[in-house]
Amino acid sequence: YIAGEDALDQFFCRHPDDFLGRPVEAAILDPSSSEIYAEHLLCAAHEAPLSSADEPILGAQWNEHATALAKAGFLRERATGFVPRRADDYPAARVALRSASADSFILIDASSGEVLGSIEAGRAYSTVHEGAIYLHMGRSYSVLELDLGGRRALLEPFDGNYFTQTKRESMTYIERLSERRETAGVTLSFGSVVYSEEVLGYQRKGLQDHQVIDFQALDLPTIEFPTKALWYELDELIGAEPFPPAHLLGALHALEHGQIAVLPLIAMCDRWDIGGLSTNAHPQTGGPTIFIHEGHPGGVGITRRGYDEFERLVNDAQRLIGECPCRDGCPSCVQSPKCGNLNEPLSKAGSLELLRRMRGHNF
Repeated sequence: YIAGEDALDQFFCRHPDDFLGRPVEAAILDPSSSEIYAEHLLCAAHEAPLSSADEPILGAQWNEHATALAKAGFLRERATGFVPRRADDYPAARVALRSASADSFILIDASSGEVLGSIEAGRAYSTVHEGAIYLHMGRSYSVLELDLGGRRALLEPFDGNYFTQTKRESMTYIERLSERRETAGVTLSFGSVVYSEEVLGYQRKGLQDHQVIDFQALDLPTIEFPTKALWYELDELIGAEPFPPAHLLGALHALEHGQIAVLPLIAMCDRWDIGGLSTNAHPQTGGPTIFIHEGHPGGVGITRRGYDEFERLVNDAQRLIGECPCRDGCPSCVQSPKCGNLNEPLSKAGSLELLRRMRGHNF
């Protein structure tokens, strides 16, 4: 195992016992996710008509979801129960085994015609846009074309000395509050949100020095999907002691990155499975707020785990950021390879001050 410069690898380099002695990660599965549950119902209806006899297995909510699927044209109700609209339909063929979403793009090596794999539509615009450098199975590829209508991306092998990073404009809207509690001096919440994102363009950066080569604008549609998130409001925490307003947004942003980096220590996920938003004035909460949301439509339970273990998330973030020897922030602590704002602004010192205040409260 050769560690990289990313935050989680460097965390384990400083704490090898945490890696070697930690228990197996908690596998995350949320069968009540609306996206996953709907696909399960369609597959079950293909096997046999859905009826009240299935409630012990499918749950009390089966009828509500089956009725919605019937209205959407996927099922029809007969005397024996709900069945597929078309008798020759095979819904299992549309269920993605590696993704929570059935909507995906096929990745094709244009030089050989080989199908390399697939990628969720929600991630395609930011990772396989035209001009992107895409890493697949340890090999680099340059994206020649992203065919939106054909749901495919054409790639070719790449051996250049730069990589790409997208600039995105995103927003997270609260749809439904499920749970809320006070902890660490903040108001912590969990619930359903709608995430929207527009890819504005991308930077090319040198592979060795990470220096910006240029910026290329893109014209891509806005994506939007419902998912699950945890969020916390820091009004009282920030108001308790003077905090320089000029450093607030950078402090929130760096803290968001730090917590996203260590969430895979708590939930079995990849950093790319989660995203975040930090703002000094969210329109719905009315004040400084940090969101950590799931990158899969409907959510799969990752942020629920983060909500339950939030105090540990605070402590792990403090260890990650506080122990890094850099002065102003680096890829091993608060800089993120997937940041839509190109890691601006960031205040490592400000994030440590927020963490100091949070850890000063009894958990």
